[in-house]
Amino acid sequence: MTEQTQDTIVIVGGGMTGGLLALLLAQQGLAVTVLDGAPEPQFPQGDAQLRVSTLTEASYHLLCHAGAWQHLDPARLQPYQAMQVWDQDGTGEVNFNAAEVGSDSLGWLVENGHLTAALYRAGEALDNLDWRCQATVEQLQRHGDGWQVHSGGQVFEADLLVGADGARSLVRESAGISAGPRASGHHALVATIATAEPHGGCARQVFMESGPLALLPLFGDGHRCSIVWSGWPALIEELRALPPEAFVARLQGACGEALGAVTLVSERPCFPIEERHASQYVARALALVGDAAHVIHPLAGQGVNLGLLDAGVLAEEVARMRGAGRGCADPQGLARYQRRRRGENLLMQNAMRGFKALFERREMPLRLLRNTGMRWVNGAAPVRRFFIQQALGRGGDLPALARASGRQAPH
Repeated sequence: MTEQTQDTIVIVGGGMTGGLLALLLAQQGLAVTVLDGAPEPQFPQGDAQLRVSTLTEASYHLLCHAGAWQHLDPARLQPYQAMQVWDQDGTGEVNFNAAEVGSDSLGWLVENGHLTAALYRAGEALDNLDWRCQATVEQLQRHGDGWQVHSGGQVFEADLLVGADGARSLVRESAGISAGPRASGHHALVATIATAEPHGGCARQVFMESGPLALLPLFGDGHRCSIVWSGWPALIEELRALPPEAFVARLQGACGEALGAVTLVSERPCFPIEERHASQYVARALALVGDAAHVIHPLAGQGVNLGLLDAGVLAEEVARMRGAGRGCADPQGLARYQRRRRGENLLMQNAMRGFKALFERREMPLRLLRNTGMRWVNGAAPVRRFFIQQALGRGGDLPALARASGRQAPH
């Protein structure tokens, strides 16, 4: 282990983004404390958890460098090699395949709890990482050049305080940074289904007037998928309340025969989709990452990947500051982190709003333009390859650790 320095970092929130950041910073020799209100992460058993995420190639490299990927159970990971996107109300369809860019996979489906448990397990090997579970933060206050964090009757001193505490971030609020919620006009329903036809390692998404429906391949016998159905709040509530047989009939009508007959095998929780974007990502001796900084519509499955890139860039900038002999909270270094991440995250958020708005419009000229555009992309190999590169997370200002890990990606 690298020799520790005097710099101490407190991360509030120990989910996927906070956990990755903690590992990357601790590997630099910094004294890192994670304060997380959730119970100790446990590796899931049995059926797939309902909350899952898609991971890009860039996220894979970050997790390998952090030592977390190695703790994931390969039997519970589902790579996907293809994507199929179509417009329910037309003839537009686009198909992507990883082989077009010489890759084995476009990404991986992983349960959120599984990944958090792997990060926690990797952290157990680092003596300078103190990851505390069920540690509720009661108060945050500025103290000298840093912060004091009150939790469980203890006071933690932080040269740098990081908010990885989700959309309703106490850290963001304590710093006086605005990030008012913006109603997306959608709620989302998640569930697990069994399918008559195998999913074939293909992630599917159909766009409807009411919103998108994603069918994401899960591990197992090749006949399980996670669905994320986004739509108007009244519609989603109606779907949630339907008897299982009636819900399956509506689902079958939405996705057609893409996977044959479907069966509901889980509960159907729903949640509102609220977008947020912090007016700034940094303040004096403070930084925000993940959902504390930005929340986007889940229609492209990029939310977690954006958060993991936040962690990778912030860790890279901290290393740069320390290498130049400055502290881990140097204002210029934190400002550089904000410049590198805020614009890219805002671009993705606006792109998701644009896609949502485009597919909600039913005017005939727009429908014709949309379907023509999808058919054109499907027939234009260079354009398809560009979108595949973006889906893999190869674009933008990537941290070095997101580019290569020295490990062969599983498939």
